[in-house]
Amino acid sequence: MALTLLTAAAPPAAAADLLSQGKPATSSSSENASTPASAAVDGNTRTRWSSTFSDPQWLSIDLGATATISQVALRWEAAHARAFQIQTSDNGTTWTTIYSTTTGNGGVQTLDVNGNGRYIRFHGTQRGTAYGYSLWEFQVYGSGGGTPGNGIPDPTTASLEATDGPLTTAAYTVPNPSGYGSGTVTYPTTGGSYPGVVLMPGYQGTQQNLEWLAPRLASWGFVVINVGTTTLTDDPASRGRQITAAGTQLLALGNATGNPVSGKVNGTLGAVGHSMGGGGVMAALRDDARFRAGVPTAPYYPNQNFSAVTQPTFFLTCQSDPVAHGDDYAVPWYNSMSQAEKLYIEVPGDHLCPMTGSGNKAKQGKWIVSFLSHWLRADTRFSPFLCGPVRDADKNNTSLVTRWMDTCPF
Repeated sequence: MALTLLTAAAPPAAAADLLSQGKPATSSSSENASTPASAAVDGNTRTRWSSTFSDPQWLSIDLGATATISQVALRWEAAHARAFQIQTSDNGTTWTTIYSTTTGNGGVQTLDVNGNGRYIRFHGTQRGTAYGYSLWEFQVYGSGGGTPGNGIPDPTTASLEATDGPLTTAAYTVPNPSGYGSGTVTYPTTGGSYPGVVLMPGYQGTQQNLEWLAPRLASWGFVVINVGTTTLTDDPASRGRQITAAGTQLLALGNATGNPVSGKVNGTLGAVGHSMGGGGVMAALRDDARFRAGVPTAPYYPNQNFSAVTQPTFFLTCQSDPVAHGDDYAVPWYNSMSQAEKLYIEVPGDHLCPMTGSGNKAKQGKWIVSFLSHWLRADTRFSPFLCGPVRDADKNNTSLVTRWMDTCPF
């Protein structure tokens, strides 16, 4: 079906806090893999949830804790609802209707409501077109709800530059990797669900390439699958497909029972990759709408156009890189991505500078954790470390950063 892009309107006048962005979302169905439930709560009006072409259908959001809900904004693609209800629940099973209509006409619907609950859902009973139900964004406003950080304390420069974050972690070896070579999942042992992140090595690389990053990210509230490729010489296109496959299996593990990751993955995905793995990250961002943010480090992928990438992207490059210098790959891609939020940081070092055992991991870790926390978990407490005066000590230190570009404020 044809897509009509919707320009985001300002938040509803006098609305309270936006409670839904980045929260776990589930649905009765999805039209295909590129239109998942999580797309309706990612803050990006160029990605969407779309159901199969039948009635009824629903989309539910877990706000993390009981909230008082005062407004809901439905930002429809052309395939809208004619008859639907907005419902709340304390347990995700028993629902109370707080709004109902049989005359919906799509567009942007801002609804004043009055309800309470941990869960809120759109429940469609009659489609307005022959297609399914399709939402660019399902935005819920009010007060309360769970904090975006799942109890993660306020970050500081010292805590972000430490080797480990505030959460304890454990590791789990994927027993039957599907579509990639090997996988080790590092995850928070605390309760709650978290975004998933795929780590992809470069040419001739193994899981050891980004081994430094897996526990660091997990200890700040991510479920991380560190991937080994099918062969050491897989090209960037193959690595992009393997990122997609690893993301699919990580979500499946989170939805299954009988493994340590069960219930821990909230449906949101990101990716970090080095060299050809960084090129693979760019391919995943371009080709797989489930990936909501990416960090290509010293990325390498000749003769590729990534101007279609609209997801937030953090390019980390190395000043003396003879293999994938930023001027050859990352900078042209950055400049071409006119519809994406972007960060570009070049640091001293050669092609290995983002790898385990090389580069300034305190700074690199702080930046990567902050970027993914902001974009995958909607946790704006991390934004000052990338935008504004707090980051200036890094940005203006020429011995630490040789080039910095961004689209701040995020």
